[in-house]
Amino acid sequence: MYVLAVFETYVNVFRRYPLLLAVGIVSLLATLGFAVIIPTLPLYLSEDLGISPGIIGLIFGAYAASETIFKTPLGVCSDRIGRRPVIITGLVISFLVPLLMTFVYHYLYFVALQFLNGFAIAAFWPALSALTADKVPVEERATAMTVFNMSYLVGLGLGPALGTFINHAFSSHKAAFYAAAFLVLGATVLGLFALPGHAGDRRESAEEDRREESLGTMLVKALGASGKVVGGISFLWKNRVLAAMLVISLIQQFGAGMLAPIFVLFASQQLGFSQADIGKSLLGPALVIAIFALPLGRLADNLGKQRAVEAAFLVSAASVLMIPTTGTVPILICLVGLLGLAYVVGAPAWTAITTMVAPGESKGTAIAAIGTMQSLGFILGSSAGGFLYEHATPAAPFHACGALLLTCFFLTLVLVSPAVNPRPATEKKAE
Repeated sequence: MYVLAVFETYVNVFRRYPLLLAVGIVSLLATLGFAVIIPTLPLYLSEDLGISPGIIGLIFGAYAASETIFKTPLGVCSDRIGRRPVIITGLVISFLVPLLMTFVYHYLYFVALQFLNGFAIAAFWPALSALTADKVPVEERATAMTVFNMSYLVGLGLGPALGTFINHAFSSHKAAFYAAAFLVLGATVLGLFALPGHAGDRRESAEEDRREESLGTMLVKALGASGKVVGGISFLWKNRVLAAMLVISLIQQFGAGMLAPIFVLFASQQLGFSQADIGKSLLGPALVIAIFALPLGRLADNLGKQRAVEAAFLVSAASVLMIPTTGTVPILICLVGLLGLAYVVGAPAWTAITTMVAPGESKGTAIAAIGTMQSLGFILGSSAGGFLYEHATPAAPFHACGALLLTCFFLTLVLVSPAVNPRPATEKKAE
């Protein structure tokens, strides 16, 4: 009955706001297009082009750096010139990047293309999210954003597995690049016809006048706006708990970033798994996460948000440390599944703790600061993971990541958890 009620709710929302269906499909196709090359790019760079793991880490870091740099400026641009032009620009670039990757061979071109790809993603996601918020009233905005987020999560979960299956079927590392371009092309065409060409009647005349500014002027002003996040970080260092959370966020994503460029390489080159095997290891956990995401998300409220984060760090550390000794696909599926479930439990709880310990007027700044530190950690970790894989041992990034996650667990236990007090029972009853 619950499932039917939820289904009916979304059907009614789509009837009232048909645009949401288009947004969901565009988001799904674009995410699939982006995600299908995540696991296949390292194999293509390593096995077809002979690029070293250290350089592959640098290539992945270029994408993360670009997305971090341009996310705020392009969000401001979408406020000034409208969502649709920014969305379509991002999609067109994302369509061209995988095609261009099949024609170039030097690693510097891949660094440039990944930097360009980060720009495209930074243009697409914030603008599409803002468009969703523009068109739906506040009272139904949470439901609308769920449509957007679920399409993103489904695409991100299925895309990597799809990419490995496609490459395995065609016996080519390039096949996934063509599939990515085809999927993003579908999103681009649908976006051109289905997404509105303006932000709506809510714009004031003063905002309309700003459209006359050149794109370069807007980008310069927007880059200045993004500096507020950095200023927010320096301000939040005065809060001891938030300062600890900023450091923990940096360490955690540094560890996660170390695995991004080398996970598939390790599974293929060291464990001897085929791309089909790797696809299975990614597909199974994605389905499990989709099924259990909601109940596990509520688990944090029942057990306590700090306990959920601690458990997530412990489970993640144990899973990562066990991956190098994995001998069979079912075990790899279980370990990757545990990582996914730990993320589902821990990430929302971490965000909730951020809002609990931040001053009332600085909650948004705190969340943005945490996100900035996570992005910085991922950028640095990507390069470090490739370096360790190449110059230490292939298992070194996993050992280092596991050690960093254990460090995050102890730092959370000592510095964060004592400051997060559960609400009194009387307060809960009052609600």
